Amino acid sequence: MRSVRTPAARPTPADPIERAATSAVSPRATSASPIETHDTAIVDGAWLGRIAAADGLFVTDERQRIQAWSSAAQRMLGYSPEEVVGELCYRVMMGREAGGHPVCGPNCPVTRNARRGRGTAAYEVMTQARDGSPRCVQSTVLVLEGEQRRFRVIHVLREACPAAQLPPRSARKADDGDNPAPLVESLTRRELEVLRLTAQGLSLDEIAARLSISAFTARNHNASVQRKLGARNRLDMVLQGMRRGLV
Repeated sequence: MRSVRTPAARPTPADPIERAATSAVSPRATSASPIETHDTAIVDGAWLGRIAAADGLFVTDERQRIQAWSSAAQRMLGYSPEEVVGELCYRVMMGREAGGHPVCGPNCPVTRNARRGRGTAAYEVMTQARDGSPRCVQSTVLVLEGEQRRFRVIHVLREACPAAQLPPRSARKADDGDNPAPLVESLTRRELEVLRLTAQGLSLDEIAARLSISAFTARNHNASVQRKLGARNRLDMVLQGMRRGLV
């Protein structure tokens, strides 16, 4: 009698809501790996159905931790899934309004609305990519409800405006080249280290390695220094630091 070969069952996570982390939405590629030029991010589960998007996409849970990160999001912001999955979304995105007011943070409006079973209207935020370059993105939010008050939030990202539309340089006077305005908030020791390493020509990846911190922590320190100095980019940050005798 001829034997019949059956395909081996593929193991899946016990929680269907967490299958997003094992689907095409979060291939375990490093930042140096090639990034697909066309990406379809898929969230699939028994009660979720199948959701696909070619825009940048990431998924967060009730604790605001990233559960899935698509290659389109990696292409947009530079972070690979293995760097950000499991991290707090507001530490990765660090979104703010054009005027500098923080949008992302613990128990943000998106998460509060999700807990109440409500959606959030699409919004634009300023953020920074892994290399410190500015990004203006529009985020569209989808809330997926599960049992026992559990939920996932799907964030669909697309670039919304030119990177040049950054907050104004509020920490200095535009027409006073020799006497920069005093700092409203002084730099921390770690921020000074980041500023001085940047002045030495190190990239954010190199700074992260030198200080034994993650790439997005280095990026966040870099963004904080830029904000405090009123700088528009990393070069301007170094110039402002030199004018104030910080480097």
